[in-house]
Amino acid sequence: MNNSKLIGSILMITGTMIGAGMLALSIVSAKAGFAVATVTLITMWAVMTITALLTLEVNLAFEEYSNSLGNMAFKILGIHGRTASWFCTLILLYSLTAAYISGNSSLITNIIELAFHIKTPNWLNATIYLLAMGWVVFWSTKCVDYCNRILMILKICLLWVTFTLMLPTVNIANITNNSYDNRCLLSMLPVFLCSFGFHTIIPSLSNYIGRKPRELKLAIICGSSTALIIYLLWLFATMGMIPWSGTHSFTSIMQPNGHILVRDFVKNIYETVDNKWMTVGINGFSNIAMTTSFLGVTLGLFDFLADGFKYSNNRSGRFKTSLLTFIPPLVFALFFPNGFLLALKFAALFATIITIILPTLMAYKLRCNTKLSSPYRVFGGNYLLCIMMTIGIIMLVVILFSLFI
Repeated sequence: MNNSKLIGSILMITGTMIGAGMLALSIVSAKAGFAVATVTLITMWAVMTITALLTLEVNLAFEEYSNSLGNMAFKILGIHGRTASWFCTLILLYSLTAAYISGNSSLITNIIELAFHIKTPNWLNATIYLLAMGWVVFWSTKCVDYCNRILMILKICLLWVTFTLMLPTVNIANITNNSYDNRCLLSMLPVFLCSFGFHTIIPSLSNYIGRKPRELKLAIICGSSTALIIYLLWLFATMGMIPWSGTHSFTSIMQPNGHILVRDFVKNIYETVDNKWMTVGINGFSNIAMTTSFLGVTLGLFDFLADGFKYSNNRSGRFKTSLLTFIPPLVFALFFPNGFLLALKFAALFATIITIILPTLMAYKLRCNTKLSSPYRVFGGNYLLCIMMTIGIIMLVVILFSLFI
């Protein structure tokens, strides 16, 4: 077992999942209360971990660098499977990449303005960020691994500072309050689902580690479990320190439409803790989290496109893949911001298809296929597949209901 690559893979999975969107977990679940949020979060973790293992099962039936989601869907489900996988993957990953480019370019703008008192154009900052981080992805998965390790160490340190300051302010009475409205479960599910989305990086990790079921399975379980623990700590800390009603509460920052803005929520945390290091901890975590998520998302997109267009893994091939990976989201972020923002609105819909429905359907068809076989099979047989497909369909209905009703 290559412990170095295993640790790096675990951190890449965790880094892909834990982004700045973690701040929203408490916001969408505040009405439901800590108990309901915890049960829902653990359930979603179990579902997404199982479907990640199903993705791994299918992935290991294919050779390295010919194992993208698009190729797997085509070989097992035919042209319709490939069309669905390409459409959902490109829309989801391009819109996420565009969002990360926009977020980090704004951060660079603020840093330059504070340090040098110069207002730089947004397109320049976006290009600078993309050249720096895009080069990491272009160079190799190993380069992404080691860059992600450094960022994850910083992110964990900032989370430690944040939790150290927040946990002493937790009021158990807020945690055990059962008077909240549990009908908001529908709004929680899409956010919780996206919080455990890392399936698109599995082919990249399979190419990086090799076709080793034990190591890849361990990386998936450890990576997703680490994210779960951090999410639970965040829910406990935020929902324990901020009451539902009263001064500095969730209701005090609720908008007329019933929504809570992230900036108001974070401001409430600052005012409750009243410590300058709290600002450093949350802001630093959010900014670094965008980059670790960017690396994970774009690595998955890069390998998806490389396999789809059959570009070689040499410098020339990787350069062509880099252009396809980074130019479209950069253009969208700069010239069509409403387009990728609209796509992000439907992110949970695409994520459900990619992370639950397609893996389950492909695993079922693979097990019926006499020409393809995988050295690894997820427990539970067809009963588990029926449960996962049912959950996937329910999630689609819930998300469509929350979007259009």
